[in-house]
Amino acid sequence: NKPSGRHVIQLTDVSKSYGDLVILKNTNAHIERGDKIALIGANGKGKSTLLRIIAGTDKVNGKREEGYNVIKSFYAQHQLEALNIEYEILEEMKASGTDKTEMQLRSVLGCFLFSDEDVFKKIKVLSGGEKSRVALAKTLISEANFLLLDEPTNHLDIQSVNILIQALQQYEGTFIVVSHDRYFVTEIANKIWYIENNEIKEYPGTYEEYMWWKEKQAAVVPSVQPQVKKEEPKPKPAPSQVNNLSMETQKELKALRKKMDGIENEILETELKIEEAEKELASPEVFESPDALAQSNEKYQLIKAELERLNDQWEETGIKIEELEKQLA
Repeated sequence: NKPSGRHVIQLTDVSKSYGDLVILKNTNAHIERGDKIALIGANGKGKSTLLRIIAGTDKVNGKREEGYNVIKSFYAQHQLEALNIEYEILEEMKASGTDKTEMQLRSVLGCFLFSDEDVFKKIKVLSGGEKSRVALAKTLISEANFLLLDEPTNHLDIQSVNILIQALQQYEGTFIVVSHDRYFVTEIANKIWYIENNEIKEYPGTYEEYMWWKEKQAAVVPSVQPQVKKEEPKPKPAPSQVNNLSMETQKELKALRKKMDGIENEILETELKIEEAEKELASPEVFESPDALAQSNEKYQLIKAELERLNDQWEETGIKIEELEKQLA
């Protein structure tokens, strides 16, 4: 793939809203060649909207500048409907406009678990996960040097997730990925983006480093003492309404922090279960038995769904904590 210029995308004073719902307000962001960005955060914070803004498909107030020789490829769930259901998988790959030979296309499809006669299956008979794999394979074989991927691991089993991780680790271009999958993000990102106060914020490091930084930030609890005026006469000892609110907020913050600790412990335990499930899936006795593999994969998907639920809880609790901290600041 031909490389892009050094500057891929520049957003300046960008604002986006839907009626009264403000997504972004006068925010700036910059993507450079070689950036591997994970855009994380709770649902409803505007991640998919931001991805479309970066892709240039959503209009915004402000300035969006695209760099020299930037060739984009956008993967999102709705693109599954864009697949031609009457085509066979191999036909669909050929129709993507790539100059790769049939042997090269078969090799790529083999990586995405379509081997031998599978490549002649029609798109209309594929499951959601299989369609996702075809759409991802098409995205990765494109001539793009800038990938935009919206929740690419949805509907994928662990083998497919690991294949995608390997492909992105070897990818020489630039990409931005929206994902809730902590394992996936940990393996592929060198920068973390999140939306806070209607602004795009960036952490210049890996997901593990970002989590460490967030924990250090969360440990600093604003110390707000009730401001009882000494000169108040004794018949009025009750704290003011503001002080009552401050104390209530601190009490609520403490409860949320306790909840957050509990969720984090559950996440750690669930991640250990996922590691065990991955080892089980990779073991020869399971891998070589279709029944055992199906059973292990079902178990893995249930644990993965539980992890996603816990991650959503963690993010929602984190947002509430941030809001309360602002009230106390």
